[in-house]
Amino acid sequence: MKNRIAYNVLFLTWLLLGQVVLAQESFDELLPYQDYLGAGHDVNITVTSSDADDANGNGDGSVTVNGFNLNNPAQLSDAARFLQQATLGADLNMIKMTAAMGYEAWLDEQMALPMNPVLYTQYRIYGQLNGGDSEGDVLNEPIFRHFFRSAWWQNQSTAPDLLRHRLNYNLSEIFVISDNSDFFEDHSQVLASFYDLLGGHCFGNYRDMLYDISLNPGMGVYLSHYNNPKSDPDNNIHPDENYAREIMQLFSIGLFELNNDGTWKLDAEGNPIPTYDNGDIKEFAKVFTGMGSGAPGGEFGLGGEEAGAYQLIVPMKMYEEWHEPGEKQLLNGYVIPDGQTGLEDISDCIDHLSAHDNVGPFMAKHLIKFMVTSNPSPEYVGRVADAFNDNGEGMRGDMSAVVRAVLLDEEARTCTAVNDSTYGRLREPITRYANLLNAFNAYPKPQGVDEEEEEEFESEFAPAFFSTMDYFKSATGQAPMAAPSVFNFFMPEYQPNGEVSDLEMVAPEFQIHNSSTAIGFINLLDDWTLWQHYLPYDVDGSFVDLDLSYEYSLAEDPTALVDHLSLVMAAGQLSDATKEIIVTALNGLTAEEYAGEPEELVVDRVAIALYLVMCSPDYAIQK
Repeated sequence: MKNRIAYNVLFLTWLLLGQVVLAQESFDELLPYQDYLGAGHDVNITVTSSDADDANGNGDGSVTVNGFNLNNPAQLSDAARFLQQATLGADLNMIKMTAAMGYEAWLDEQMALPMNPVLYTQYRIYGQLNGGDSEGDVLNEPIFRHFFRSAWWQNQSTAPDLLRHRLNYNLSEIFVISDNSDFFEDHSQVLASFYDLLGGHCFGNYRDMLYDISLNPGMGVYLSHYNNPKSDPDNNIHPDENYAREIMQLFSIGLFELNNDGTWKLDAEGNPIPTYDNGDIKEFAKVFTGMGSGAPGGEFGLGGEEAGAYQLIVPMKMYEEWHEPGEKQLLNGYVIPDGQTGLEDISDCIDHLSAHDNVGPFMAKHLIKFMVTSNPSPEYVGRVADAFNDNGEGMRGDMSAVVRAVLLDEEARTCTAVNDSTYGRLREPITRYANLLNAFNAYPKPQGVDEEEEEEFESEFAPAFFSTMDYFKSATGQAPMAAPSVFNFFMPEYQPNGEVSDLEMVAPEFQIHNSSTAIGFINLLDDWTLWQHYLPYDVDGSFVDLDLSYEYSLAEDPTALVDHLSLVMAAGQLSDATKEIIVTALNGLTAEEYAGEPEELVVDRVAIALYLVMCSPDYAIQK
């Protein structure tokens, strides 16, 4: 039956992909409601909401909420849209709860949740796959990148801090280190440690994050300021300039001077004004010298392979005898004075960069592009930059204020954006994948894997979320912390040829969307939905299932099923044309065809519906 379905959906897939990508249906106008429900206040509470048909906002509609069972379709769609921007995927209950609580209350609750470190999860999985014993010299043992990827999936699929997981992932695309090197591939606990550093600063202060990034040994190895010595002209040794360049270009101020709204400042000839030159890079390089292993017994010059990975999960130590002495001439006439310690030089440098006028619009534009839309208006960027510059209490660089500004801005929340063909962004393959697992609560298989799979995976202790992601990465070009370079998977100013570039707009994610990866993702969808290999170890088999019980209950009514999937997967944005194609396909699977196999009919209808929703352009473009 599944082979037949796989062939039959090819034509339907072609129909879906042939539609206009940016065409979307109109949303009913949403009008504000004032109250929200706090955690636990969810039983027999009447919520009065605006009537979507009342232009004056004086609606008298109401529902009784039992377990946040809000039923206003427009409010649910808007909540689902908010969660598309704020998470890597949310289920129906979370959508209802968020609609009832209100977005500010949801953000408050999420930011108060403790972090679940990926590093600890990685060690647990590594121990489990080594006979259930994580004792011994596990900190220094080579731990292959598969264990980081598996811990990443375990945490993002099970931990409640959904906002942190989304922001943490996006920050890892700005402050990049990658497993595309032998050392990081073999010692992935270094990746996990760096990822947790970003997660710990998600809602903290930007300046503190940049300082800790600069002292992180994983970043030090990746951008070569670990064991970076002072100048020795007699031996033609000069400080490495790699980190000095990237901390400016990619982590803080960018290439050109910016107005607060993210637009370029121009000189008298109308040209953009560079923020720094090669001489500045050389001066910054002097600052980032003298740092080496901070682990007990560490010393300057000690390499990762010589001492194991533990030295690279604790902050680097300053070795003063290797640090460049003297003044450092930084940007705009700023001078780091002679006679300071190495860490004082670094602290002054980070203060200097963090105070630069570019940082607010630089971070604002990056986060808006990752979370909301690829082409934000200057006004939107300016409002978020204002929140970076001052959180309302005189604090600069408050990341929690920045995140609130990104997600609660009128441009992010207005429903009219859904009808704008230039608004939105292409969802990254990883976010589409995570959306599937999170929307339907991926969980460990009750009986684990079968005997054949156990032999293939070579472990009876295989944890539920273990996956190499090798097949996924080869098919889509993405995996967590696996960018091909420090420039991430795609450039923020990338313009695909055609209408986007003609309009002088950008669409960054399309840099990894090509004929190969587009087909690769469709092939993955086939494996996930039609064969239920939701998180395969490599290609075949899976340690997890999805909870599709509610979806199975809707299978007799294809229209209801597709409307439900439109809400939880696409924030209610599937067009009428897309819905019609999918409903027609589901109605083509008849009870007569499945005589004696009614359960198979239910399973296949849901599988095809998921497949066609996720390969539709309405789903791929986040509006």
